[in-house]
Amino acid sequence: MSASNFESDKFTPLVGYWCLPSGHLNDDDRHILTDLYLPILGIESFSLYLLLWEKVPNKELVSQRKSHADLMSLLGIDLRRFYQARIKAEALGLIRTYQKKDEIGPYYIYQLIEPLTAEEFFQDDLLSIFLYEQIGESKFRALAKKYSQSKSILNGSNEITKDFLEVFKLNNNDLINTPSQVADVQSDFNGGSDKKKVTLDAEKVPQLDWEFLVDRVDQLYKISADDLLENQELILSLHAFYDIDENVLSNLIGSTANIVTNKIDPVRLKKAVQDRFEKNSNISLRQQVKEEVETPANDNNLDRSEQLLISQAKKLRPAEFLAAEKQRSNGFPGTVESNALRKMAMKAIMPTAVLNILVHYILQTSPTLQLPLMETVANDWQQNNVKTPEDALKRINDFQNRPRNPKQRYNKPRRIEQATDWSKVKAKVPNKKNSATEKNDLQDRLRKLRNKDN
Repeated sequence: MSASNFESDKFTPLVGYWCLPSGHLNDDDRHILTDLYLPILGIESFSLYLLLWEKVPNKELVSQRKSHADLMSLLGIDLRRFYQARIKAEALGLIRTYQKKDEIGPYYIYQLIEPLTAEEFFQDDLLSIFLYEQIGESKFRALAKKYSQSKSILNGSNEITKDFLEVFKLNNNDLINTPSQVADVQSDFNGGSDKKKVTLDAEKVPQLDWEFLVDRVDQLYKISADDLLENQELILSLHAFYDIDENVLSNLIGSTANIVTNKIDPVRLKKAVQDRFEKNSNISLRQQVKEEVETPANDNNLDRSEQLLISQAKKLRPAEFLAAEKQRSNGFPGTVESNALRKMAMKAIMPTAVLNILVHYILQTSPTLQLPLMETVANDWQQNNVKTPEDALKRINDFQNRPRNPKQRYNKPRRIEQATDWSKVKAKVPNKKNSATEKNDLQDRLRKLRNKDN
């Protein structure tokens, strides 16, 4: 891919740039970049990424931005090589590039993304396989061994770690009533993130009585309150996503706990909740899907099928909606699909009804849900201000009716920020149920990665 194919008339050395950090690049990140990313990036792309981190502004104003000529001079490369270096970093999810214009002129914003952790990197099919092919088996195994962490040494040990309040003493009144000065400062940081622990509509999900749950689990199964607190986020998400009350939840926690340590087993708990839901959904949803929905007047130029879809999307929780959609095609919601949907719901980026429309859209052309594709579509919808299920249907129709660019492709769907050709991304999502198909898909994607410079 050459620069002339994309930006030749806009991207010149005189155009300015501005760096926007996302997090902080620490020493561990630099080790991972050198060991895992450098063989794929190449030296020019690797150097560009590190240089942009050094150019993150401190007290400068955006009106005082430098030009790309400054970067190219430091790197000793021309415009075309700079562009190739940049898009490699983009394809690996290290840079997100935006265009903007003010009274001074056009400029580029480079949002710098921290590299994946070593665990995330090796679990990523594309990255790990491409690294393997770049450095060979022996070096690949050596790097995997370097970054793997074994916890087997902890087997048979007794933890004696002290809690905060065992070491530090605070005024009892301050523990109960937060000092006003502290509360004022805390309020200054509350607006930093829009994410929530539990993302389903609050009015549709009854609040979990945590104290009752703690008491019941302690009395029946002798599981400590500390262990429950350690798994609080998982418990709250299961309660919200599947709408499980305290009695059922406590029984599931107790029946799946580790009988040796008497601690919660998160993996078994999630599987038990999913199995229970699948069993119940086969009974209750089959009748629910067949119910006729009374549709309102067609004020939004929606046909009857679209109105029925929106009504179901507003009425059902995501888990129920997925089960209903799968039953319509004589299928069933698999564990991988349910986990992907639950993770998506917990991201707090769209209302429940919109998430249900997203599920419906993806299942029209794909037999299963995959988290990377869901994130890609959700990213596009968020950028296009999709707030309601009606907005989602309109966005789908607009997207399907727009002219297609056959050359448009994306190497890593979960990092995409621009509107994406979803059908092409779906073709790249591996089907975990068919290992041969998955292998062919990966080989096809790797071949495209290798040819991206041609």
